This record gives sequence, structure tokens and C-alpha cells, in this order.
Amino acid sequence: MNDFSESYYSEKPILKKEEPRTNGKSTVASLLLFVVSLLLFFGTEYRFMIELLVVLFLHELGHFITMKRFHYKGVRMLFVPLMGGFVQGEKNHYSQRESLLVAFSGPLPGIIIGVVLWVLGTNWKYEWMIETAYLSFFLNVTNLLPLQPLDGGRVFKSLFIEKFELLQIVFTFVSSLILIGIGYFYELYILMLFGFIMGVTVRNMHKRYLIHKALQLEKVNYTVPYEALTNKEYAYIKEEVLNYSPTIKKFAALSSEDDNEEFEQIMAREVKNNLIQPMKMDMSTFAKVIAFVMWVSAIVGPVLLIIVATAK
Repeated sequence: MNDFSESYYSEKPILKKEEPRTNGKSTVASLLLFVVSLLLFFGTEYRFMIELLVVLFLHELGHFITMKRFHYKGVRMLFVPLMGGFVQGEKNHYSQRESLLVAFSGPLPGIIIGVVLWVLGTNWKYEWMIETAYLSFFLNVTNLLPLQPLDGGRVFKSLFIEKFELLQIVFTFVSSLILIGIGYFYELYILMLFGFIMGVTVRNMHKRYLIHKALQLEKVNYTVPYEALTNKEYAYIKEEVLNYSPTIKKFAALSSEDDNEEFEQIMAREVKNNLIQPMKMDMSTFAKVIAFVMWVSAIVGPVLLIIVATAK
């Protein structure tokens, strides 16, 4: 990187922020849309839909409570028709321990509840309990697979942050092909759609990876909150974003002076999206090993339980 003084560079734009509303209206609206999509897709399978909603809601509620506990900003729960739900929130500085707890707080309670329901349902011969347990196992174990944007992807990122980016691209690409193949073979078109969406995500992940590699060569710090970026760092990151984003570059060339403020806000958001938020590495090696064992056990345990139960 050329050693120009900070005053050489233009002032970076102040990124306009809109704090997400957390009054619950968006959650209720998205939940209603999700219910309508289930009714259209599953018809009169009311018991299954209720079981699915309960399992999904408890999963997301775990994330919601934990993020609130760790003072995330703009925390809200949303549901996507036929796809599931997610909890949104952010912090300027993340902690490895907190990030792992947030990621685990959805699937682990769901698996524990599933075990309890399975034991009770088996002993008391309640079919709905057993069905809900299996559904809880399936959704929560699947969510622990090391894929973005699943919880397992967040666990993988938190535990192996230094080696995460390239490994995650390769793993996500292979996984998207597997999902598309399974979806096609078993005519599960929702699964195929999810595989294609992951494929698009891989492209964006690869572009981000290339931008980071270029910034590393220039010795530009991109592991920093947007607010802490220097004007020089912003200028270099903006240049690399434009190099790898032909559409934005074309928009910049066609923009008039009246569009300049809008374009600067677009660029500011793109720069922020290509930053890696700092993470405080506050876990010992022993704690990481325990977390890894918990992660693997949560995936393997329910599978073994079902295999043993089926074999009897």
C-alpha cells in the first residue's frame, strides 16, 4: 500500500442506519405468511403443521432470548415461507464465546426437548409426541451442519475463524450440489431450491474471498467495524469492491451528480458487507474442544437414538 497521509483521501460516507423495529409486528406478519404457505403446500395436514410451527418457534426463541441476553442491537424474529425462520441482530464487536452460545441456543434446546418428547411418547404411546420429537431431531440436527447460513456454519466459523473462509466456500459448493442431487432424485423441489440458493451464495462468498485476498496483498485492515475504518482503508476497500462488482461499477459510471449521495450510500453498504466484524477470542483450547464435542454429539446422538429405536 502506498504510504499517503490520511488527509489525502476523501472523507468516507456516514452510513445511514435504520434501526429494525422490534415491536413484534414484523414477526407476526412473517409468521402469518409462513402459515399461509404451509396451508397451500400441506393442505389439511393440520397436526403436522402445528408440530412444525412449535418446533421452529422454540428454535428461534432460543436464539432470540440469547441475543437479547448479550445485548445485540435490533433483534427480531422473522419467518420465510416454506423455508423456516431466523433471528436478526448485530453487534460492533463479537465474542467467540457469545457467538457459540447464540448458535447453540436454537438447536441444542430443540434436541433436548426432542429427546424428552421421544422418551415420553414412547412410554405413554402418544404418537404426536413421537412425531414432534422426530421433527425436532431432523430440523435441529440439519441446522447444525457446517453450512452458512445454518447454525452449524456459525459454530464452524466461531471455532475455526482463521481457516473459515476458503473451507466454507468449498464445503458450501459441494453441499449445494448434494442438496440439488438429493432434491432431484427424491422430487423434493424445496430442497433443490435451497441448493440453488446456496449455489448463488457460493458465488458471493467467492467474490468476497477474492476481495479479501486483494486487500491482504495491499495490507489493508478489513477486520474492523465500519465506524472504525480510516478514510484510507475505506478508499482501498471501495476500489476492490468496484473491481469485483461490474454492475456497481457501471452504475457509478452512469450516475449523475444528483445520484451521487445514493451511490455513496450503496458503496458504504457494500464496503460494510465486505468487512469481517472483529471477534474477541475469549475461549481456551479446552473450551473449544468441549464445544466441538458438544457439536458432534448433538448431530450424532439423535441419529444413533433413532437407529437403535428402529432396530428394536
